[in-house]
Amino acid sequence: MTKGKGKGQEEEQEEEKKPQAIVQAYRERLTLLKRAQEFSQRGDIPKAVDKYMGYLNALAAYHGTKEDKLTPKLFDVEKDIAELLLVSHAYWDLAKAYDRSPRLRHESVRCLEQFIKFSTGFKFQHVNAQMVKKFVKRRKAYNLAVFQEAYNRIQINSKACYVATHCYPHDEDLLENLRGFKRELMKSRIGFYGVEQYYRFSPNLVVFLEKHPRVNYFVTTILFKPIIGFINKLI
Repeated sequence: MTKGKGKGQEEEQEEEKKPQAIVQAYRERLTLLKRAQEFSQRGDIPKAVDKYMGYLNALAAYHGTKEDKLTPKLFDVEKDIAELLLVSHAYWDLAKAYDRSPRLRHESVRCLEQFIKFSTGFKFQHVNAQMVKKFVKRRKAYNLAVFQEAYNRIQINSKACYVATHCYPHDEDLLENLRGFKRELMKSRIGFYGVEQYYRFSPNLVVFLEKHPRVNYFVTTILFKPIIGFINKLI
């Protein structure tokens, strides 16, 4: 019988190799994150920043790196997807907090870079992009152009082509062609809007199709594959 709360034997063995202080901080990281969110909601920004950094530093130390070197590659994309989302939101709140001070705008930009890195290509990418869009639309940022650029980059850099990947999961050449087509579309305002709407609806559509095999067969075979094939020939 394994020790710990739901931990696998390999993870336990890995923890035994780490200093106890690092393991203890890692186990308490979510408490730090919760406190950070509470301080943020109260408007106590300095304390929120301190707790967010504590959370990120605990994660970084556990993975044998420093906070500014945190990268999604350190995580298991399937098993740690919830943690990846939490990391992205921690960097998002830090970017907004640092944006308040002209002296710390460089830290805001750095945290936005991390936010982009921990958003792009994941299933929550569209949700994070919309979070930035709403923030920019309300003109809450002091350095508005940087936040607008962050939104654009998340949309442009995303590798997810939900419907095409659903129809042709192993045809990497086709998928890469469509990604290039998407980048070209986003150079125009109308194309950018079209890609926005695609990311808004396509993830939920794919989930629906996966849950309904008969509908999936009809829609994928009769509708999507011919359209995707036609577009791929045009480009």
